Amino acid sequence: MSVNIVTTTTQSDADRREIAHQCSPATSRIHRGWLGLWAFLTAFTVFEVVKHGYVDGTATDALLLTAAAIGCFVVPDLTFLIGAGQPAPKGALPTRAVPWYNLMHRMWIPLLLTSFVGVALAPLTPVALAGFIGGLSWMAHIALDRAAGYGLRNPDGSRGRR
Repeated sequence: MSVNIVTTTTQSDADRREIAHQCSPATSRIHRGWLGLWAFLTAFTVFEVVKHGYVDGTATDALLLTAAAIGCFVVPDLTFLIGAGQPAPKGALPTRAVPWYNLMHRMWIPLLLTSFVGVALAPLTPVALAGFIGGLSWMAHIALDRAAGYGLRNPDGSRGRR
């Protein structure tokens, strides 16, 4: 006598592949790498703000550099506001906001900004230093998003590309 056990599940094959991808050792190493980069960039940003704003600079320099660091950390996610009022499925961005979100979450843009300011505008004035610190802070934002598992969005606004 044989017994056949039939199980049903509500997870699709795509859901199971996504869960397996999220839990894989390779993904975990990648996330830890992004977390390490975030920690380095955050420490570097804080060091630059304290050194050039609070130790060597004036109160105005300190305020400018602190505002640049905080502002550039927050600004990439303000792209969500571009899609305000446009309907979107739960967990997805409105399609109008996707190109702007993806543009603000690409690492090469703040990397170029930081490199250009750091090399071309040396010695740094307080405004140029604010651009340098803003670029570091922007890269820290992107690294933290990647460490948390958030990547670029698909054209329909859903999470997808990492």
